[in-house]
Amino acid sequence: MYKEFSYIYDKLMKTQVDYNLLVLNLLKICKKNNLYIKDILECAMGTGMLTEKFLEKNFNVDGFDISSDMLAVAYNRLEKFQNKNIFKADVRYFNIDKKYDLILCLFDCVNYLKTLNDIEKFLNNIYIKMKEDSIFFFDLNSEYKLKKYLGNNIFINEQMDIFYTWENFLKKTYIDFKINFFIKEKNLYKRIEETQRQYIYSEEEIEKIIQKVGFKKVEKLDFDTFEKVNEKSYRILYILKKQK
Repeated sequence: MYKEFSYIYDKLMKTQVDYNLLVLNLLKICKKNNLYIKDILECAMGTGMLTEKFLEKNFNVDGFDISSDMLAVAYNRLEKFQNKNIFKADVRYFNIDKKYDLILCLFDCVNYLKTLNDIEKFLNNIYIKMKEDSIFFFDLNSEYKLKKYLGNNIFINEQMDIFYTWENFLKKTYIDFKINFFIKEKNLYKRIEETQRQYIYSEEEIEKIIQKVGFKKVEKLDFDTFEKVNEKSYRILYILKKQK
């Protein structure tokens, strides 16, 4: 996953996510919960676009990803910053001798974990990295988005110099994506094929694990609007604290 795709990931994400607004909304939630932030951990950081926004605000940020290709882009993007530490790791097993004020894991990472046991390992690992009053944000692609919106559908789109076809294959517990990108280079198009699989989890399944691990659920929001979750929310944002 994410081999040559890292080459075009930035361009696609910039058209879909307002990173400045996202950081502003996340920090508003932290402020509402009286959280003083110095040290941040970003899990599954990708190419570091969100990381960059936090570094620009002079937070100390440790970030990791499982993809060497994504990290290569992140290293180049974040080279100028001194207040960062970047490493390669798996969200289930990463080990760093430090605790954080704020931990983030955004943009579907949980849906790439194959089993509920994997999710529990991930959340347990996060729990022990949190300071007593810290906050953890993570998101989940909803059942509605994966089953109803994406489903067995085909999408065709063109953005700037990228044309792509996105074909989905829905199964009972997961959905496979087959994406063909055509990148314009002078008068020719370079074709890049990407295949990915996301697993489908219900909110009830996730929230049972949250409770089992020992988190306190502060809020559950629609990631796109930062309003209350509804039956047609595409992505769900969980805001968690440690139980006292």
